[in-house]
Amino acid sequence: MKNNLNDELNVRDISIEEFDHITDGVEDHVFSDRYLARKEKMMKSYTQNKKANTTRLFPKIAAAAIAIVVASPFVVNAAMGGELFNRLWGNEGKRNVPSHQVTVVESGKIDDKGNPVSNKVTMPKIEYVAQDPEVAARLLAGKYTTKPVSTTIGDTTITVETVVRDGMGIVAAYTVERAAGVNCFNYSQFDNEAKGAWFNEDQNIMFGFDEGVGKIWVDLQRSTDTKLYCYEYMCDNHALYGPDVQSPITDHITLTCQEYTDTRANIEKSNTGKGEKNYIKDSKSVTIPVAEKLGSKTFKSADNGTLKVSPIAMQWDSTGGKAPKGEALDSVKSLKITYKDGSEYLVYNENTASYGYICGNDAGFIVLFNRLVDTDNIAKITINDSEFNTK
Repeated sequence: MKNNLNDELNVRDISIEEFDHITDGVEDHVFSDRYLARKEKMMKSYTQNKKANTTRLFPKIAAAAIAIVVASPFVVNAAMGGELFNRLWGNEGKRNVPSHQVTVVESGKIDDKGNPVSNKVTMPKIEYVAQDPEVAARLLAGKYTTKPVSTTIGDTTITVETVVRDGMGIVAAYTVERAAGVNCFNYSQFDNEAKGAWFNEDQNIMFGFDEGVGKIWVDLQRSTDTKLYCYEYMCDNHALYGPDVQSPITDHITLTCQEYTDTRANIEKSNTGKGEKNYIKDSKSVTIPVAEKLGSKTFKSADNGTLKVSPIAMQWDSTGGKAPKGEALDSVKSLKITYKDGSEYLVYNENTASYGYICGNDAGFIVLFNRLVDTDNIAKITINDSEFNTK
């Protein structure tokens, strides 16, 4: 066990987790110093992500017989065949967000007049579209789970309701319940627009999927104080980082949960680095069955760059083309899908962030879409000035 608690607990990108607090809706925010040190780069592209080493997400847990509850099979009804798809990849419970500014108040910094130092940050627009359930059923082709799996850590129950994957990305829908009120996450409309829900340090549990890194979107319309509906958009760690980090997914993914003897904040304060700390009260590693992965299509550019695209995600391999080396995502100014009927899906540009999650490394990036993409009807995909097609 490492002495640095955050090395073991940092299942999410800490940039948003380092908020000191959020006040007055989504306009005024106070950031910690560690967040501010990383803020400029993050806001520049709105998608800055650090490489996740999945071996550090949680301590390894020895194989053991862990009791899990497999709920009754889903009845494939309106919720499964229509509403859920429209919540995951449509506009149910979501609203378009115009580009807007937020005021960043820099914690602990005072100007010459004694006022807190602040500045304006421009947030990009996000656009959602309605998802036709019949089209969704065709594109997903039954390759999603329909048997919820539940487990309880401490007094919180997590139920994974459905998982869809394509070898590049993973999308999971799950609920989080606690009779006294869900307190494991900090979440808001602003968090949904930015980096997603993040674990509250003033409580004593954490959980996450071993095979992916991504963003948790909380359905604010559907959720209550005691039950959150969460949709997590993740890059497949094997696709993004290779076999040294993660083995390929076969028939399951793993939900790892931990309960601690005190709040994470208190444990971190008491963890002086002088010896081992027995702060783990309970650990669980729960197998979540997954269906067969979705198929994908390959698109190439004139300079031999390669894209793989499925209905839920896309992976760009920049090594074959003339794209600048280094952090590949930093070189991307625009990403757009053009369909055969002339319509367009603008995924990303300087002022737009219409996706579920995006993460890059020095060889390219993976993007999880915020709508289902009909790969049979794509005419071309454009990254900056480079066009990719199937010919």
